[in-house]
Amino acid sequence: LSLAKRLKFPLLLLISFLTGGILYPLFGNWVWGGGWLSQLGKNTGLGHGFIDFAGSGTVHLLGGGVALAGIVVFGTRLKRRRGPVAPPSVHLPLLALLGAFLLLIGWLGVALGNPLLDETLPLAQVALNLMLSVSGGLLVAAIYSWFTTGAPETLISLRGGVAGLVAASASFPFVPPWASLLIGAVAGLLLPLTVYLVEVRLRLDDPTAVVGMHAVPGVWGLLALGLFADGRSGLGWNGVGIGDYLGVSGQGVSGYLVVSGFQPDATQLYAQLVGLGALILLFGAVWLAFRGLGRLLALWPGAEMERVKGAASSRRHKSRTL
Repeated sequence: LSLAKRLKFPLLLLISFLTGGILYPLFGNWVWGGGWLSQLGKNTGLGHGFIDFAGSGTVHLLGGGVALAGIVVFGTRLKRRRGPVAPPSVHLPLLALLGAFLLLIGWLGVALGNPLLDETLPLAQVALNLMLSVSGGLLVAAIYSWFTTGAPETLISLRGGVAGLVAASASFPFVPPWASLLIGAVAGLLLPLTVYLVEVRLRLDDPTAVVGMHAVPGVWGLLALGLFADGRSGLGWNGVGIGDYLGVSGQGVSGYLVVSGFQPDATQLYAQLVGLGALILLFGAVWLAFRGLGRLLALWPGAEMERVKGAASSRRHKSRTL
């Protein structure tokens, strides 16, 4: 969606196929299929290996990074006016709320139906942490928009809730409830700040806020697990610490802030950083591929004319709608 009106539909379809059919399975195997990222704990002693329970990085950061590469390479959809860019208004707030509610139900289904969720992980804590993360993100984004615009913005608030879900997805079973609330709240604050940075300062055309809603919260969520995992869940995760971990019996996935009686584990954050670095390298490869595609399109006869025609058609449609 973020690349719509920049490329023709067949190219968008091809990019979607390559992302969902190659990049996602490749990185997903590294994380969830016993690949090298999941084995960082066993092979290099970095915590329990790279952990991403419900896809903060594997799904959302990966997709957001591919979209960001496309936004940078292929430019804006239409000519944009100078000056601050106001957030688009929600034409049907109730419909937007209904969409967010359905998304929340779907997210609960994905999290609670995750095949990684076995009997050793707390099912109720996953559901509670999910609800707290969306609450924190929505509330902070609403308060921020209230202070900056004089009234809570429906779109910013709902996007803040989604950002909170994205950020907390990596760590639903591994962090205490207060940490999930904090993770979601920080993501809700990062959302409007990222939108301002991308749209106003960097002048990038990101109408779906994919960078603020998926990419940046994905980064924060991966790192937050290495900070807030308390050691009570994930015993033997990725084959690490099946009997005891760091000399403590019963200690699971741990970060810096663990419960009393467990040992903090700084190496878990290092494992998360390695996984983040692998994603950045993938983004670099995607950016280079998009650059090559952009050069081919520049050499294609009539490519620029088609782009101008598409922009003009979009403007005429918008004027008729208004």
